[in-house]
Amino acid sequence: MEQGRRPVIPPRKNDPPVACPKWAYRHLLENLWARLKEWRAVATRYEKTASSFLSVILIAATADYIKI
Repeated sequence: MEQGRRPVIPPRKNDPPVACPKWAYRHLLENLWARLKEWRAVATRYEKTASSFLSVILIAATADYIKI
């Protein structure tokens, strides 16, 4: 590509795979964590055990995915 830019969006099925830079994944993960912290139970970690905290994170991530 010109000027060294690369797309970050995933390619179509029939397009060759595009190497995505590591900073793009980190940015996406940081944005996801910020949206998950909007849930009070995730931000304050009310759950006592790791398994119940993981369950709350999964519920919040699923709700965030459905919202999009």
